[in-house]
Amino acid sequence: MILPVMTACSPSPDSPGNTPSDNPGNTAANPDENNPDGTEEPQPATKAPLDLPDNTYNGYDFRIMNVQQSAMTWVYTTITAEEDTGVEVNDAVYIRNRTVEGRFDINIKEIVENSVSTVQSKATKSITAGSDDYDLFMLPGAEATALAKKHLLTDYNEIPYVDLNKPYWDKDVRRDLSVGGRVYLMAGDFSMMHYGLTVAMFFNKKLINQLGLEMPYNIINEGKWTYDKFFEMASVASADLNGDGKYDKEDRYGYLAITHIWSPAFLGAAGQQTVLKDENDLHYFAMDNEKFINVYQKMTAMMHKDNMMFDADDAGNHRLQDVMFPGDQALFWSECVHWATILRNMDSDFGIIVHPKFDEEQNGYHTFAGSPIAMCVPTTTIDFDRTGMVLEALCYESTDTVIKAYYDVLLKTKISRDDESEGMLDIMFKNRIYSIADVYYQGEIHGPMNSKSLSKQANADIVGWIEKNRGRVETAIEKTNDALSE
Repeated sequence: MILPVMTACSPSPDSPGNTPSDNPGNTAANPDENNPDGTEEPQPATKAPLDLPDNTYNGYDFRIMNVQQSAMTWVYTTITAEEDTGVEVNDAVYIRNRTVEGRFDINIKEIVENSVSTVQSKATKSITAGSDDYDLFMLPGAEATALAKKHLLTDYNEIPYVDLNKPYWDKDVRRDLSVGGRVYLMAGDFSMMHYGLTVAMFFNKKLINQLGLEMPYNIINEGKWTYDKFFEMASVASADLNGDGKYDKEDRYGYLAITHIWSPAFLGAAGQQTVLKDENDLHYFAMDNEKFINVYQKMTAMMHKDNMMFDADDAGNHRLQDVMFPGDQALFWSECVHWATILRNMDSDFGIIVHPKFDEEQNGYHTFAGSPIAMCVPTTTIDFDRTGMVLEALCYESTDTVIKAYYDVLLKTKISRDDESEGMLDIMFKNRIYSIADVYYQGEIHGPMNSKSLSKQANADIVGWIEKNRGRVETAIEKTNDALSE
Protein backbone atom coordinates (compact mmCIF):
# COMPACT_ATOMS: atom_id res chain seq x y z
CA MET A 1 0.00 0.00 0.00
CA ILE A 2 1.27 3.45 -0.91
CA LEU A 3 -0.19 5.05 2.20
CA PRO A 4 -0.28 3.72 5.74
CA VAL A 5 -3.50 2.24 7.07
CA MET A 6 -5.20 5.03 9.00
CA THR A 7 -7.00 5.43 12.26
CA ALA A 8 -9.25 8.50 11.46
CA CYS A 9 -10.17 11.75 11.19
CA SER A 10 -8.70 17.41 0.78
CA PRO A 11 -8.00 18.17 -5.87
CA SER A 12 -8.91 20.49 -8.41
CA PRO A 13 -5.57 22.21 -8.69
CA ASP A 14 -6.60 23.82 -11.94
CA SER A 15 -9.16 26.37 -10.74
CA PRO A 16 -7.71 29.90 -10.62
CA GLY A 17 -7.49 31.67 -7.29
CA ASN A 18 -9.52 34.69 -6.25
CA THR A 19 -8.53 37.57 -4.04
CA PRO A 20 -10.66 38.40 -1.01
CA SER A 21 -11.77 41.56 -2.80
CA ASP A 22 -12.94 39.49 -5.76
CA ASN A 23 -14.95 37.27 -3.41
CA PRO A 24 -15.60 39.36 -0.32
CA GLY A 25 -15.90 36.49 2.11
CA ASN A 26 -19.63 35.91 1.89
CA THR A 27 -19.30 33.42 -0.97
CA ALA A 28 -20.07 30.46 1.24
CA ALA A 29 -23.40 32.02 2.16
CA ASN A 30 -24.61 31.61 -1.40
CA PRO A 31 -22.18 29.14 -2.99
CA ASP A 32 -24.66 28.37 -5.77
CA GLU A 33 -23.90 31.79 -7.25
CA ASN A 34 -20.22 30.92 -7.56
CA ASN A 35 -20.67 27.47 -9.04
CA PRO A 36 -24.01 27.54 -10.84
CA ASP A 37 -23.29 24.23 -12.54
CA GLY A 38 -22.18 21.85 -9.84
CA THR A 39 -21.74 18.99 -12.29
CA GLU A 40 -19.17 20.77 -14.45
CA GLU A 41 -15.77 19.10 -14.37
CA PRO A 42 -12.69 21.29 -13.89
CA GLN A 43 -11.09 22.47 -17.10
CA PRO A 44 -7.33 21.98 -17.54
CA ALA A 45 -5.36 25.13 -16.87
CA THR A 46 -2.63 26.41 -19.15
CA LYS A 47 0.50 26.37 -17.04
CA ALA A 48 2.64 29.41 -17.75
CA PRO A 49 6.38 29.33 -17.05
CA LEU A 50 7.36 30.28 -13.52
CA ASP A 51 8.62 33.86 -13.49
CA LEU A 52 11.08 34.16 -10.61
CA PRO A 53 14.57 35.68 -10.27
CA ASP A 54 17.55 33.38 -10.78
CA ASN A 55 18.64 33.64 -7.15
CA THR A 56 20.74 30.92 -5.53
CA TYR A 57 21.44 30.43 -1.83
CA ASN A 58 24.70 28.48 -1.44
CA GLY A 59 23.24 25.25 -0.07
CA TYR A 60 20.88 26.94 2.42
CA ASP A 61 18.77 24.54 4.50
CA PHE A 62 15.11 25.44 3.99
CA ARG A 63 13.66 24.13 7.25
CA ILE A 64 10.09 22.83 7.42
CA MET A 65 8.62 21.57 10.69
CA ASN A 66 5.93 18.95 10.16
CA VAL A 67 3.98 16.27 12.01
CA GLN A 68 4.88 12.61 11.56
CA GLN A 69 2.50 10.42 9.57
CA SER A 70 1.46 8.25 12.52
CA ALA A 71 0.12 11.32 14.34
CA MET A 72 -2.11 12.44 11.45
CA THR A 73 -3.24 9.21 9.86
CA TRP A 74 -6.27 10.78 8.16
CA VAL A 75 -4.08 12.64 5.66
CA TYR A 76 -0.85 12.04 3.74
CA THR A 77 1.68 14.22 5.56
CA THR A 78 4.79 13.36 3.54
CA ILE A 79 6.53 16.39 2.00
CA THR A 80 10.02 14.93 1.52
CA ALA A 81 11.43 11.77 -0.03
CA GLU A 82 14.99 10.48 0.21
CA GLU A 83 15.07 8.46 -3.00
CA ASP A 84 13.12 7.00 -5.91
CA THR A 85 11.24 3.90 -4.77
CA GLY A 86 8.96 3.14 -7.69
CA VAL A 87 5.96 4.32 -5.68
CA GLU A 88 4.20 7.10 -7.59
CA VAL A 89 3.52 9.66 -4.85
CA ASN A 90 6.89 9.20 -3.17
CA ASP A 91 8.73 9.56 -6.45
CA ALA A 92 6.71 12.63 -7.40
CA VAL A 93 7.69 14.29 -4.10
CA TYR A 94 11.31 13.32 -4.71
CA ILE A 95 11.33 14.84 -8.21
CA ARG A 96 9.56 18.01 -7.06
CA ASN A 97 11.98 18.64 -4.19
CA ARG A 98 15.12 17.95 -6.24
CA THR A 99 13.87 20.33 -8.94
CA VAL A 100 13.37 23.20 -6.51
CA GLU A 101 16.58 22.46 -4.63
CA GLY A 102 18.53 22.55 -7.90
CA ARG A 103 16.97 25.80 -9.01
CA PHE A 104 17.85 27.74 -5.85
CA ASP A 105 20.82 25.72 -4.54
CA ILE A 106 19.04 24.88 -1.30
CA ASN A 107 18.36 21.76 0.75
CA ILE A 108 14.78 21.07 1.83
CA LYS A 109 15.04 19.82 5.39
CA GLU A 110 12.01 18.39 7.18
CA ILE A 111 11.97 18.46 10.97
CA VAL A 112 9.41 15.84 11.98
CA GLU A 113 7.67 16.06 15.36
CA ASN A 114 5.47 13.45 17.03
CA SER A 115 2.32 15.53 17.47
CA VAL A 116 0.47 18.65 16.36
CA SER A 117 0.77 20.10 19.85
CA THR A 118 4.57 19.71 19.72
CA VAL A 119 4.77 21.59 16.42
CA GLN A 120 2.53 24.32 17.79
CA SER A 121 4.49 24.61 21.02
CA LYS A 122 7.92 24.69 19.39
CA ALA A 123 6.80 27.17 16.75
CA THR A 124 5.30 29.46 19.40
CA LYS A 125 8.40 29.31 21.58
CA SER A 126 10.75 29.96 18.67
CA ILE A 127 8.85 32.91 17.19
CA THR A 128 8.11 34.49 20.57
CA ALA A 129 11.84 34.37 21.34
CA GLY A 130 12.56 36.13 18.04
CA SER A 131 14.51 33.15 16.70
CA ASP A 132 14.88 32.22 13.05
CA ASP A 133 14.66 28.44 13.55
CA TYR A 134 12.17 27.53 10.81
CA ASP A 135 11.22 28.77 7.36
CA LEU A 136 7.83 27.05 7.33
CA PHE A 137 5.74 24.83 9.53
CA MET A 138 2.64 22.77 8.85
CA LEU A 139 -0.28 23.08 11.26
CA PRO A 140 -4.03 22.31 11.19
CA GLY A 141 -6.23 25.37 10.78
CA ALA A 142 -7.28 25.80 14.42
CA GLU A 143 -3.71 25.59 15.72
CA ALA A 144 -2.46 27.90 12.97
CA THR A 145 -5.18 30.41 13.83
CA ALA A 146 -4.12 30.40 17.48
CA LEU A 147 -0.65 31.54 16.40
CA ALA A 148 -2.07 34.11 14.01
CA LYS A 149 -4.10 35.69 16.81
CA LYS A 150 -0.82 36.18 18.70
CA HIS A 151 0.66 37.91 15.63
CA LEU A 152 3.21 35.15 15.10
CA LEU A 153 2.35 34.41 11.46
CA THR A 154 3.05 36.41 8.32
CA ASP A 155 0.22 37.62 6.09
CA TYR A 156 0.73 35.93 2.70
CA ASN A 157 -0.13 39.20 1.01
CA GLU A 158 3.14 40.56 2.40
CA ILE A 159 5.37 37.74 1.14
CA PRO A 160 7.19 38.73 -2.07
CA TYR A 161 6.91 36.48 -5.14
CA VAL A 162 3.90 34.54 -3.80
CA ASP A 163 1.02 34.91 -6.25
CA LEU A 164 -2.14 33.54 -4.63
CA ASN A 165 -4.03 34.02 -7.88
CA LYS A 166 -2.11 31.16 -9.43
CA PRO A 167 -3.95 27.83 -9.76
CA TYR A 168 -1.49 25.93 -7.58
CA TRP A 169 -2.62 27.89 -4.50
CA ASP A 170 -5.94 26.81 -2.94
CA LYS A 171 -8.44 29.54 -3.86
CA ASP A 172 -11.03 28.02 -1.51
CA VAL A 173 -8.80 28.40 1.55
CA ARG A 174 -8.14 32.00 0.60
CA ARG A 175 -11.81 32.75 -0.06
CA ASP A 176 -13.21 31.15 3.10
CA LEU A 177 -10.41 31.59 5.67
CA SER A 178 -9.00 35.07 5.06
CA VAL A 179 -9.98 37.72 7.60
CA GLY A 180 -10.19 41.41 6.76
CA GLY A 181 -8.31 40.69 3.55
CA ARG A 182 -5.40 39.12 5.44
CA VAL A 183 -4.25 35.56 4.74
CA TYR A 184 -2.37 34.05 7.66
CA LEU A 185 -2.93 30.40 6.80
CA MET A 186 -2.72 29.06 3.30
CA ALA A 187 -2.55 25.78 1.42
CA GLY A 188 -1.07 24.99 -1.95
CA ASP A 189 -0.16 22.05 -4.13
CA PHE A 190 3.07 21.63 -2.18
CA SER A 191 1.04 19.57 0.31
CA MET A 192 -1.63 16.94 -0.36
CA MET A 193 -3.10 17.25 3.11
CA HIS A 194 -5.86 19.78 2.38
CA TYR A 195 -7.05 17.68 -0.57
CA GLY A 196 -7.24 14.46 1.46
CA LEU A 197 -9.45 16.19 4.05
CA THR A 198 -12.24 16.74 1.54
CA VAL A 199 -15.27 14.80 2.84
CA ALA A 200 -16.78 12.33 0.39
CA MET A 201 -19.74 9.97 0.60
CA PHE A 202 -19.18 6.30 -0.20
CA PHE A 203 -21.89 3.82 -1.10
CA ASN A 204 -22.04 0.03 -1.17
CA LYS A 205 -22.92 -1.22 -4.67
CA LYS A 206 -23.75 -4.71 -3.42
CA LEU A 207 -26.43 -3.33 -1.09
CA ILE A 208 -27.76 -1.02 -3.81
CA ASN A 209 -28.39 -4.06 -5.99
CA GLN A 210 -29.76 -6.24 -3.17
CA LEU A 211 -32.25 -3.56 -2.16
CA GLY A 212 -33.29 -2.82 -5.74
CA LEU A 213 -32.21 0.82 -5.55
CA GLU A 214 -31.06 3.10 -8.35
CA MET A 215 -27.34 3.81 -8.66
CA PRO A 216 -26.78 7.31 -7.23
CA TYR A 217 -24.73 8.51 -10.21
CA ASN A 218 -27.76 8.99 -12.44
CA ILE A 219 -29.66 10.76 -9.67
CA ILE A 220 -26.74 13.13 -9.10
CA ASN A 221 -26.29 13.91 -12.78
CA GLU A 222 -29.99 14.73 -13.06
CA GLY A 223 -29.72 17.20 -10.17
CA LYS A 224 -32.10 15.15 -8.01
CA TRP A 225 -29.69 14.01 -5.31
CA THR A 226 -31.30 15.78 -2.34
CA TYR A 227 -31.81 15.31 1.40
CA ASP A 228 -35.16 13.66 0.65
CA LYS A 229 -33.74 11.26 -1.93
CA PHE A 230 -30.87 10.31 0.35
CA PHE A 231 -33.27 9.61 3.22
CA GLU A 232 -35.61 7.64 0.98
CA MET A 233 -32.79 5.30 -0.03
CA ALA A 234 -31.05 5.12 3.35
CA SER A 235 -34.29 4.34 5.22
CA VAL A 236 -34.85 1.03 3.46
CA ALA A 237 -31.32 -0.23 4.17
CA SER A 238 -31.46 -0.50 7.96
CA ALA A 239 -32.01 -4.02 9.28
CA ASP A 240 -31.81 -5.87 12.60
CA LEU A 241 -29.44 -8.50 11.22
CA ASN A 242 -29.22 -10.69 14.32
CA GLY A 243 -32.92 -10.40 15.17
CA ASP A 244 -32.36 -9.46 18.81
CA GLY A 245 -34.84 -6.58 18.64
CA LYS A 246 -32.28 -3.81 19.12
CA TYR A 247 -29.94 -1.88 16.87
CA ASP A 248 -26.23 -1.86 17.65
CA LYS A 249 -22.87 -2.43 15.99
CA GLU A 250 -23.96 -5.90 14.83
CA ASP A 251 -26.72 -4.58 12.57
CA ARG A 252 -27.03 -2.77 9.24
CA TYR A 253 -27.77 0.90 8.66
CA GLY A 254 -28.65 3.25 5.87
CA TYR A 255 -25.95 5.69 6.89
CA LEU A 256 -22.71 5.48 8.84
CA ALA A 257 -20.47 8.33 10.03
CA ILE A 258 -18.99 10.13 13.00
CA THR A 259 -20.47 13.34 14.40
CA HIS A 260 -17.80 15.86 13.43
CA ILE A 261 -17.97 14.53 9.87
CA TRP A 262 -21.68 14.17 9.07
CA SER A 263 -22.99 17.32 10.73
CA PRO A 264 -20.75 19.90 8.98
CA ALA A 265 -20.75 17.80 5.79
CA PHE A 266 -24.54 17.91 5.40
CA LEU A 267 -24.73 21.58 6.41
CA GLY A 268 -22.00 22.42 3.91
CA ALA A 269 -23.69 20.37 1.20
CA ALA A 270 -26.73 22.61 1.67
CA GLY A 271 -24.54 25.70 1.36
CA GLN A 272 -24.80 26.55 5.06
CA GLN A 273 -22.26 27.64 7.65
CA THR A 274 -22.58 28.72 11.26
CA VAL A 275 -20.22 31.67 10.71
CA LEU A 276 -19.86 33.67 7.48
CA LYS A 277 -18.07 36.82 6.26
CA ASP A 278 -19.43 40.25 5.39
CA GLU A 279 -18.51 42.74 2.66
CA ASN A 280 -15.40 43.70 4.65
CA ASP A 281 -14.23 40.07 4.83
CA LEU A 282 -15.00 39.94 8.57
CA HIS A 283 -16.79 37.16 10.42
CA TYR A 284 -20.38 37.33 11.59
CA PHE A 285 -22.83 34.96 13.32
CA ALA A 286 -24.88 33.25 10.59
CA MET A 287 -27.25 30.81 12.32
CA ASP A 288 -30.08 33.22 13.04
CA ASN A 289 -31.89 32.94 9.72
CA GLU A 290 -34.77 30.85 8.44
CA LYS A 291 -32.79 28.93 5.83
CA PHE A 292 -30.14 27.74 8.29
CA ILE A 293 -32.74 26.70 10.86
CA ASN A 294 -34.78 24.81 8.25
CA VAL A 295 -31.70 22.97 6.98
CA TYR A 296 -30.50 22.11 10.48
CA GLN A 297 -33.90 20.86 11.62
CA LYS A 298 -34.39 18.71 8.55
CA MET A 299 -30.87 17.31 8.78
CA THR A 300 -31.08 16.28 12.42
CA ALA A 301 -34.64 14.93 12.14
CA MET A 302 -33.55 12.79 9.21
CA MET A 303 -30.47 11.42 10.94
CA HIS A 304 -32.28 10.40 14.12
CA LYS A 305 -35.33 8.73 12.58
CA ASP A 306 -36.00 4.99 12.86
CA ASN A 307 -32.43 3.73 13.28
CA MET A 308 -31.45 5.06 9.87
CA MET A 309 -28.00 6.23 11.04
CA PHE A 310 -25.22 4.65 13.08
CA ASP A 311 -22.96 7.30 14.63
CA ALA A 312 -19.75 5.57 15.63
CA ASP A 313 -18.83 8.42 17.99
CA ASP A 314 -22.13 8.01 19.80
CA ALA A 315 -21.46 4.28 20.04
CA GLY A 316 -18.19 5.00 21.84
CA ASN A 317 -15.75 3.78 19.19
CA HIS A 318 -15.38 5.86 16.06
CA ARG A 319 -13.25 3.19 14.42
CA LEU A 320 -16.23 0.84 14.20
CA GLN A 321 -16.91 2.44 10.83
CA ASP A 322 -13.67 0.96 9.46
CA VAL A 323 -15.15 -2.49 10.03
CA MET A 324 -18.83 -1.87 9.44
CA PHE A 325 -18.71 -0.28 6.00
CA PRO A 326 -16.31 -2.83 4.47
CA GLY A 327 -18.46 -5.49 6.16
CA ASP A 328 -21.62 -4.46 4.24
CA GLN A 329 -23.24 -2.95 7.35
CA ALA A 330 -23.99 0.44 5.82
CA LEU A 331 -25.39 1.65 2.52
CA PHE A 332 -23.81 5.13 2.73
CA TRP A 333 -20.75 6.34 4.61
CA SER A 334 -19.20 9.82 4.96
CA GLU A 335 -15.47 10.23 5.55
CA CYS A 336 -12.39 12.08 4.39
CA VAL A 337 -11.42 11.14 0.84
CA HIS A 338 -8.03 9.97 2.04
CA TRP A 339 -9.65 7.44 4.32
CA ALA A 340 -10.76 5.49 1.27
CA THR A 341 -7.34 3.85 1.25
CA ILE A 342 -8.66 1.41 3.87
CA LEU A 343 -11.22 0.18 1.34
CA ARG A 344 -8.72 -1.25 -1.12
CA ASN A 345 -9.34 -4.78 0.14
CA MET A 346 -13.11 -4.42 0.54
CA ASP A 347 -14.83 -7.43 -1.07
CA SER A 348 -17.98 -5.62 -2.17
CA ASP A 349 -17.72 -2.92 -4.80
CA PHE A 350 -18.22 0.64 -3.67
CA GLY A 351 -18.65 4.03 -5.30
CA ILE A 352 -17.70 7.59 -4.36
CA ILE A 353 -20.29 10.38 -4.60
CA VAL A 354 -21.01 13.92 -3.45
CA HIS A 355 -23.25 14.72 -0.49
CA PRO A 356 -26.88 15.56 -1.32
CA LYS A 357 -28.25 19.03 -1.94
CA PHE A 358 -30.89 20.40 0.38
CA ASP A 359 -33.51 20.38 -2.38
CA GLU A 360 -33.78 20.48 -6.16
CA GLU A 361 -33.97 24.27 -6.13
CA GLN A 362 -30.35 24.42 -5.00
CA ASN A 363 -28.00 24.99 -7.90
CA GLY A 364 -25.06 22.63 -7.78
CA TYR A 365 -23.46 20.36 -5.20
CA HIS A 366 -21.11 21.55 -2.46
CA THR A 367 -18.51 19.65 -0.48
CA PHE A 368 -17.32 20.24 3.08
CA ALA A 369 -13.54 20.26 3.46
CA GLY A 370 -12.15 19.74 6.94
CA SER A 371 -9.79 22.18 8.59
CA PRO A 372 -6.82 22.45 6.18
CA ILE A 373 -3.26 21.71 7.19
CA ALA A 374 -1.85 25.18 6.65
CA MET A 375 1.53 26.33 5.38
CA CYS A 376 2.57 28.81 8.08
CA VAL A 377 5.33 31.39 7.65
CA PRO A 378 6.79 32.77 10.91
CA THR A 379 7.12 36.51 11.44
CA THR A 380 10.78 35.97 12.42
CA THR A 381 11.70 35.08 8.85
CA ILE A 382 14.93 36.88 7.91
CA ASP A 383 14.71 36.66 4.10
CA PHE A 384 11.09 36.92 2.91
CA ASP A 385 12.22 37.09 -0.72
CA ARG A 386 13.83 33.70 -0.40
CA THR A 387 10.84 32.19 1.40
CA GLY A 388 8.41 33.56 -1.17
CA MET A 389 10.39 32.24 -4.13
CA VAL A 390 10.82 28.78 -2.61
CA LEU A 391 7.15 28.43 -1.65
CA GLU A 392 5.98 29.63 -5.06
CA ALA A 393 8.31 27.17 -6.80
CA LEU A 394 7.34 24.26 -4.54
CA CYS A 395 3.64 24.75 -5.27
CA TYR A 396 4.23 25.37 -8.98
CA GLU A 397 6.36 22.24 -9.41
CA SER A 398 3.83 20.10 -7.50
CA THR A 399 0.87 20.37 -9.87
CA ASP A 400 2.25 18.13 -12.60
CA THR A 401 4.15 15.83 -10.25
CA VAL A 402 2.86 15.38 -6.70
CA ILE A 403 -0.78 16.40 -7.21
CA LYS A 404 -1.04 14.51 -10.47
CA ALA A 405 0.27 11.36 -8.78
CA TYR A 406 -2.00 11.77 -5.75
CA TYR A 407 -5.14 12.72 -7.63
CA ASP A 408 -4.92 10.78 -10.88
CA VAL A 409 -2.92 7.73 -9.85
CA LEU A 410 -3.81 7.19 -6.20
CA LEU A 411 -7.30 8.61 -5.76
CA LYS A 412 -8.74 7.99 -9.21
CA THR A 413 -7.03 4.74 -10.17
CA LYS A 414 -6.02 2.84 -7.06
CA ILE A 415 -8.96 3.72 -4.81
CA SER A 416 -11.96 4.37 -7.02
CA ARG A 417 -13.36 1.32 -8.81
CA ASP A 418 -15.36 2.88 -11.62
CA ASP A 419 -15.28 5.79 -14.06
CA GLU A 420 -18.25 7.46 -12.40
CA SER A 421 -16.37 7.84 -9.10
CA GLU A 422 -13.63 9.71 -10.92
CA GLY A 423 -16.18 12.24 -12.16
CA MET A 424 -17.56 12.61 -8.65
CA LEU A 425 -14.09 13.41 -7.32
CA ASP A 426 -13.78 16.18 -9.89
CA ILE A 427 -17.10 17.69 -8.78
CA MET A 428 -16.11 17.43 -5.11
CA PHE A 429 -12.77 19.15 -5.47
CA LYS A 430 -14.24 21.88 -7.66
CA ASN A 431 -16.93 22.84 -5.12
CA ARG A 432 -15.35 22.78 -1.68
CA ILE A 433 -16.40 24.84 1.35
CA TYR A 434 -14.06 25.31 4.32
CA SER A 435 -15.86 25.80 7.61
CA ILE A 436 -14.95 29.08 9.28
CA ALA A 437 -16.18 27.76 12.63
CA ASP A 438 -14.08 24.60 12.29
CA VAL A 439 -10.93 26.69 11.93
CA TYR A 440 -11.61 29.76 14.09
CA TYR A 441 -14.29 28.78 16.62
CA GLN A 442 -13.94 25.12 17.49
CA GLY A 443 -14.59 25.64 21.19
CA GLU A 444 -17.26 28.30 20.85
CA ILE A 445 -19.45 26.86 18.11
CA HIS A 446 -18.05 24.05 15.92
CA GLY A 447 -17.59 21.50 18.72
CA PRO A 448 -20.77 22.40 20.63
CA MET A 449 -22.88 22.30 17.46
CA ASN A 450 -21.48 18.91 16.48
CA SER A 451 -22.25 17.57 19.94
CA LYS A 452 -25.72 19.06 19.82
CA SER A 453 -26.39 17.29 16.51
CA LEU A 454 -26.11 13.98 18.37
CA SER A 455 -29.22 14.75 20.40
CA LYS A 456 -32.51 13.37 19.12
CA GLN A 457 -34.07 16.64 20.30
CA ALA A 458 -31.57 18.79 18.43
CA ASN A 459 -34.03 19.84 15.75
CA ALA A 460 -36.62 20.93 18.29
CA ASP A 461 -34.50 23.35 20.32
CA ILE A 462 -32.05 24.83 17.82
CA VAL A 463 -33.76 28.21 18.08
CA GLY A 464 -33.36 28.14 21.86
CA TRP A 465 -29.69 27.21 21.51
CA ILE A 466 -29.11 30.16 19.17
CA GLU A 467 -30.80 32.58 21.56
CA LYS A 468 -28.82 31.27 24.52
CA ASN A 469 -25.38 31.18 22.89
CA ARG A 470 -25.43 34.01 20.39
CA GLY A 471 -23.89 36.60 22.70
CA ARG A 472 -21.04 34.31 23.72
CA VAL A 473 -20.25 33.43 20.09
CA GLU A 474 -20.46 37.01 18.88
CA THR A 475 -18.00 38.09 21.58
CA ALA A 476 -15.52 35.49 20.31
CA ILE A 477 -16.10 36.63 16.74
CA GLU A 478 -15.45 40.26 17.63
CA LYS A 479 -12.17 39.36 19.33
CA THR A 480 -11.06 37.32 16.33
CA ASN A 481 -11.92 40.05 13.85
CA ASP A 482 -10.01 42.60 15.93
CA ALA A 483 -6.97 40.39 16.39
CA LEU A 484 -6.60 39.33 12.76
CA SER A 485 -7.56 42.51 10.91
CA GLU A 486 -5.33 44.94 12.81
